[in-house]
Amino acid sequence: MIFSEVYSAYYNAVAHLIDKAIDGELNEKTAFDIINDYAFSESFVFILDAIKNEEWQVITKDFNTPIKNKPSMPLTELQMRYLKAITLDKRFLVFGQHIEGLDNIEPLYTESDFYYLDINKDRDPYDSDEYISAFKTILCALKEKRQIEIEFKSSKGYYHHHIYTPRELEYSPKDDKFRLICQGKYKLSTINIARIKGCVLLKNTFDESQIRGLHRQKCFVIFEITDKRNALERSMLHFANYEKETRQIDNDHYETKLTYYKSDETEVLIRILSFGPMIKVTYPESFIKKIKERLENQKKLRTN
Repeated sequence: MIFSEVYSAYYNAVAHLIDKAIDGELNEKTAFDIINDYAFSESFVFILDAIKNEEWQVITKDFNTPIKNKPSMPLTELQMRYLKAITLDKRFLVFGQHIEGLDNIEPLYTESDFYYLDINKDRDPYDSDEYISAFKTILCALKEKRQIEIEFKSSKGYYHHHIYTPRELEYSPKDDKFRLICQGKYKLSTINIARIKGCVLLKNTFDESQIRGLHRQKCFVIFEITDKRNALERSMLHFANYEKETRQIDNDHYETKLTYYKSDETEVLIRILSFGPMIKVTYPESFIKKIKERLENQKKLRTN
């Protein structure tokens, strides 16, 4: 793994402990705060015991250190090449971020190294000035809890112009699209960012109490996975952005309960169908019926 939050967390925590020890500011309380911020709260006992027993020999039991220079953790060439590749992703541009020191670094991979088989061709125009402007305005509205005035074109070709309270941004890997979940005058709405023609940040602010009680409808589907051709691992990756519970039935079969929003049902159905006989839906009947209807329609198209 190029980066790992789990394994690097301890190194970062100990580096900050050494920093404080060099400055003469390390004690049990500051050590606790640093471990909470940079590692895991339950790690405190383990790290504290290592310090008191002087197991690491970098921090003494009285919270001093024999180290004279503060530790630094420079990025490796591989890490920098990976970061360079990330910055070349068109989706990276819409967040307006910039990483210093990568100008002369060769990317680890480029877009041309990938060939997508299961993604829509109608992807969001990430390099469009109109798209980037709308995206940044929405991000600002979410961070500052401000309302926005949006003009957009619906899927049926109608133009809408309303004031919305932003709730969250969601990304669909299948469609390669960002969507804004927002509150209109009476209900929650989902707006594709690519359909937005105008987006203005308003001075009106809001708090969580104003949007409480409005929730998107949640549904769930239960299916069995036959773990052949690495189906279990592929399904975990395929549905990584969904809430799910998985249990083992026997050596080769697993059961997954997948929770999703009603608005995402078609996408979930298509993803499940992409696994063919490796996944069998067992509940609910309404979902099973929709799978049968889609398969019947596909059969008719082939015969015609």
